[in-house]
Amino acid sequence: MLSMVRALLEQGKLFTKFQATRAANRVLYLIPEAGIGPFSARLRTFRLMDYVGERLFVRTLSAKTPLTLADPRLLEAAEGADVFLDTAIRFMSGDENNAAEQKIFADSLFALQQAGARTITGAHHSPKNFSKETVMTLENVLRGSGDIGAMLVTAWGLKQVDAASNSIYIANVKPRDFQPCEPFIIQGRPSLDQTGYFEVTHPPGFAGALEDHKQGRGRPEVANKESKIAEAREMKQQGASYRQIAKQLGVSTGTVSGWLSA
Repeated sequence: MLSMVRALLEQGKLFTKFQATRAANRVLYLIPEAGIGPFSARLRTFRLMDYVGERLFVRTLSAKTPLTLADPRLLEAAEGADVFLDTAIRFMSGDENNAAEQKIFADSLFALQQAGARTITGAHHSPKNFSKETVMTLENVLRGSGDIGAMLVTAWGLKQVDAASNSIYIANVKPRDFQPCEPFIIQGRPSLDQTGYFEVTHPPGFAGALEDHKQGRGRPEVANKESKIAEAREMKQQGASYRQIAKQLGVSTGTVSGWLSA
C-alpha cells in the first residue's frame, strides 16, 4: 500500500509498471497496529518522508487516543483525500464473521465517501488455510463475512511466492465494471532498499498460474540454462516476443520474463 501511496503522490508508476492517471492532493494513512518508530522506517524505505505533514498524513499506534472512522476530524480531513486503512480489521467493531456487524463497518466506509474521500483502500487478512490454496478467489483471499467482499469495488489477492526475494504474486479477484489485467509478480529485494520500489519481474500475461509458483514445489532445472539465457537476450534484441522466445527454447513465458528482467 505504501507503493500505491508513492505512485499517487508522485503521479508515477506503481511497481515501476502501472502509470497513475492522477496525482493525490492528500493521502491519509491510518495504521493503528504499528508505532511511529517502525512506521517511519518504512516511510524512509519508500522515500516518503518528505511528503509527511505536507500531502501525506499518518496516524499510528503511538497516538494517545484511538480514532474511529466516524470521528468528525477524520471525516473533515477525508474530503478530497485518498484514505488507507492498515489493516481494515482495526477499524471493525464486533465479529468479522457477523454480517450485521460488518454492515456497520460498510456504512462507516460509505460515510467516508460521502464526506468526500476520493478513494478508500484497506488491507485485510486471508483465512489461515489460504496458504494451501493454488488459486485465488474473492472467497478464499478474504477472511470473515462475505459482506466484506460484497462492499468492495475491487479486490486484489496477494501471496508471497519466494521469501528470499520477497516475490509476491498478485491477482485481481473482484473487478467491478472494468477489465483487470492478468496476474503479475513483483519483487522487493534488492530493489526496495536500492530505489524504494517493488519491481515487476513477471508482467501481466507472463506470471502463469499461482500453482506454478507454490513455495517448496520446486521446478526442474533448465538444461543448458546459461546458453538459453544468452539466446533469449539475443532473440529479444532482434524483436522476438516472449512467447516466441519461450516456444523456441522450450520454456515457459514466465521463465523468459525472469531471465530478461534479471
